[in-house]
Amino acid sequence: MRLSSSLRRTASALGCAALTALAMSGFLATGAAASSALDDGISAYRHGEFEKSADILAPLAKSGDATAQYLLSCQTINGVGVTANEDAGWTLMEQASENNNPNASVVMARRLEAMGGDKDKIRGLYIAAAQKNKTQAMLWLALDALDRGDVSKAEAHLKQAWELGDPRAATLLANRFAKSDVDRLTYLRRAAQNGEMRAAAYLAEEARTVDDKAEAVGWCAIATGMPGHNEDVDWKTIGEAVEKNCGQFDKDLSPKDRAINRERVDHFLSEFFKNYEPWQPWRACAVPTSR
Repeated sequence: MRLSSSLRRTASALGCAALTALAMSGFLATGAAASSALDDGISAYRHGEFEKSADILAPLAKSGDATAQYLLSCQTINGVGVTANEDAGWTLMEQASENNNPNASVVMARRLEAMGGDKDKIRGLYIAAAQKNKTQAMLWLALDALDRGDVSKAEAHLKQAWELGDPRAATLLANRFAKSDVDRLTYLRRAAQNGEMRAAAYLAEEARTVDDKAEAVGWCAIATGMPGHNEDVDWKTIGEAVEKNCGQFDKDLSPKDRAINRERVDHFLSEFFKNYEPWQPWRACAVPTSR
């Protein structure tokens, strides 16, 4: 921290110990105020009070706060709560990325991908985001490593993403790196339990191969986006959707056996949703859960 000339003169009079206390008290007060303002800005953003959030975030973004730059860039690019200005918005997004905001780095990487940008620069942005525990970036890096033939690096990225809870990584680990059928099914079941619908689709096909018609229909229902049993849903509509999308798995049964199978499906789904904890995937411009 750079000290002003007046503060240096005060230091000479008060001594080093007093200077330390004085400087730290000012630093903490300023830091606390900035933190409080950022929290207010995030709260306004979260609640859709975008004019208010822009007013709070603008001075913070100007002073170099990466989170404020990121959120304000989202508002500016999309013209939400402020006048739309894509050039200014993307400048803010780039500043946020350069200031190590991982969400901004992912957005900038995606933009460069869409524009056919330099692959090394795209990779660098994803690496920066992965270093901040963004699993979205880790998945890209894993697939990139596979394309370049670096299998061990790909597996390492996926395992790290799965350790951080991203079930998409578990699905990829199941299909590319599982050491046994048991290992593969374990990955897929745990991924499905966390809302990975592709894993549920794979499990439906696995159940079909062993002729478990109840699990085949059940996993298919999950894969098509069936909500948990605690949701306030129209079960008649859900049942019709399951029949339409998953009826092929037990269509060859007699009406009586099919009715029995559907009772088993209901039991399977009831047990599944007891421990259902869906992962919330990364979304651009969502309010960050942590800073």
